[in-house]
Amino acid sequence: MPSLLPLFASIVPFLLWPIELLLPFPYIIEEVAKSTLIFPLLKLSNNTAKIKLTILIGVIFAVSEAVLYLFNIYLVGDIKTFALRLIITVPLHVLTSLSILAPALLNRRLIVLGLISAIVLHYIFNLFIAFI
Repeated sequence: MPSLLPLFASIVPFLLWPIELLLPFPYIIEEVAKSTLIFPLLKLSNNTAKIKLTILIGVIFAVSEAVLYLFNIYLVGDIKTFALRLIITVPLHVLTSLSILAPALLNRRLIVLGLISAIVLHYIFNLFIAFI
């Protein structure tokens, strides 16, 4: 199952898109979705593998989300906007994915604490981007 998680990470943004149209809280919806992708990794015995797969999930999620927004790029800018979005959101999603995983490496139940920290981090990022 863990080997399929990067594939799921590439599909999830497309599944979340209609949900985010109804519930405009992407920082909550996206982080909950990523935590459901990261949770199965906790069964692995190797922490290095958990970290590498979590980084991969964050990168693939961000790239897939950027491709989704590429379909509507003409509404908000041009290809430069797409490139800038990609450069900014990949580190965000990697960082939030790792913040979900980090507490869970100590204790599985602490994934909730990691999820909360990822939501707060994503929310602050969205506020910061809104002012640029």
